[in-house]
Amino acid sequence: MTGKIQKGLVYLKNRGIREFTARAAEKLADARFDYNRWVRAQEPSPLEMGYQKSLRIGSMPKIRVMILQQEGEPVRGKAFRRTEETLRRQTYLNAELCDALTTQVSDEDLIVFVRAGDLLPPHALFELARAILDGSSCVYSDEDRYRLAKDGEREKLMLSDPLFKPDYDPDYLRSVPYIGSLFGVKAGILRRAAHILRGAAGMPTAELADPAVYYEMTLLCTELSREHVAHVPKILCHAAGRKEKIVVSQSDAGGKPQDEEAMRRQENQVRDDAFIQVLKRDLSRKGEAGIVERGRGPLCFHIRYLHPESPLVSLVIPNKDHASMLKRCLDSVCSLTTWERLEIIIVENNSSEPETFSFYDTLKEGMYRQLPVRVVRYREKGFHFSAIINEGVREAAGDYVVLMNNDVTVKTPDWIERLLSQCMREKVGAVGPKLLYPDGTVQSAGIVIGIMGFAGSMMVGGKNEDPGYMNRAAAVSRMSAVTAACMMVSREAFWRAGGFSMEFPVALNDVDFCLRLGEAGYHILFEPTAELYHHESASRGYENSREKSKRFENEKRHFRKKWEKTLKEGDPHYNPNLSLRTCHYEINAGVPKWLICG
Repeated sequence: MTGKIQKGLVYLKNRGIREFTARAAEKLADARFDYNRWVRAQEPSPLEMGYQKSLRIGSMPKIRVMILQQEGEPVRGKAFRRTEETLRRQTYLNAELCDALTTQVSDEDLIVFVRAGDLLPPHALFELARAILDGSSCVYSDEDRYRLAKDGEREKLMLSDPLFKPDYDPDYLRSVPYIGSLFGVKAGILRRAAHILRGAAGMPTAELADPAVYYEMTLLCTELSREHVAHVPKILCHAAGRKEKIVVSQSDAGGKPQDEEAMRRQENQVRDDAFIQVLKRDLSRKGEAGIVERGRGPLCFHIRYLHPESPLVSLVIPNKDHASMLKRCLDSVCSLTTWERLEIIIVENNSSEPETFSFYDTLKEGMYRQLPVRVVRYREKGFHFSAIINEGVREAAGDYVVLMNNDVTVKTPDWIERLLSQCMREKVGAVGPKLLYPDGTVQSAGIVIGIMGFAGSMMVGGKNEDPGYMNRAAAVSRMSAVTAACMMVSREAFWRAGGFSMEFPVALNDVDFCLRLGEAGYHILFEPTAELYHHESASRGYENSREKSKRFENEKRHFRKKWEKTLKEGDPHYNPNLSLRTCHYEINAGVPKWLICG
């Protein structure tokens, strides 16, 4: 106990009363956390549900619910009736069951899909109807899993495994079929999608029970909605645990049945192959060229987009002294990188060590291990990272620029090809790879706004082979920011966003830049298949001493003021039910947001 008190006092001294209070509240909430109780606390009160039943808004749509039954399930069997019973208890009264998309169904009606056996809380349909009042054509929600446990003579509903999803992200959807069990789409959009997929005959509802067909339908409907897709960050569906069908087959040796694990692997491969074909058709419809691969996680896929051009890439490396570190970086790039159209620009920043200038002398010929290299000098005194980066990009000849720290080395030989695959796509402004510590653990898998009250890298310290929560460490996805320790950016987008801001000389300049890229209409992507090592101390983590904190305090304060609206609204690529006190997509057990973000 004495050790814990001493540890707490050290934390208070180094981080201040606000951080100490937030940490204490988090620890207390974690100790008392009960997910089933948490879900019940999020649900509306009887008074609110009564209000929902009485509410009449002319613009709220007619909802028609289609219950999807898997092949082999009894028609209107026990699972179907269980779902149907939860529909009878809905507070949204302008809803009914629907078997088919007939001519009597208006294009503005909301068709809601739910799988037989899934349970909807009483306010689910009301929340979906309210969410599309902003003009959205599709809507989805968060969900979890349930099982029924015996409690004496009764069955008790036990909830677990919540899936807290980001706002609509088509790149993530192409990597992970995350939309899930509860999905609403306006009938007009659904008709168009069915016509594209099946022609004039349309699509029988029974077909949508097939997971691959359902996935293709969600991809197409969300695309036809022109990204007007609403997300309700509430648990509106308790999905039934579904046992995969296992097809018994005979092995070649002796005709003995395969073991269950082997059959499950075989079935998963068949399922994945069907999803890969869906993604190939999706690429073909959009006129895009790409290679669809299996991802590292379960039900995770990766697309390598193909482009006919082979642009020049400029690698900008700020450097002050540490000649051996710079040499290690250059050796790694030159010996491992497979992309040939590459130039390296070293931005010299007030070095003083003779070894550094001796190393620069070896570069006077303009080549280093067969790659063109230039040293440009930042002539202002003092350290200003934003100004140094802008100086380097001004010197760049490439259409695409990689900003790289001098303590980064290459792991994936075709890392530039993989970053270009994403960065050359329309409206993509910047792409960040997965950065690893030298011990192979994760240093950054994208940046989320609001973490620790300002912004933070995700999955810090996690195992590289771990796909993470909802495959977030293994899937291409949109992020609000990526770190400039290694970031590829379109040179055109860089200057259109105004370059790095002089407001942030040391910290948070990369995050500020990415947010301004977003405001300029560009997307920022995380590309997990490009991996590099960042030789920053794996034990350093967040700024955890008074001295380090002081250095960043002014810029953190300025960042909070400049991006106050963004911090209050929350990162759209992160779920508001997830904690801002951790970087591993963990549920917020109850620490108020104002205590973290101010």
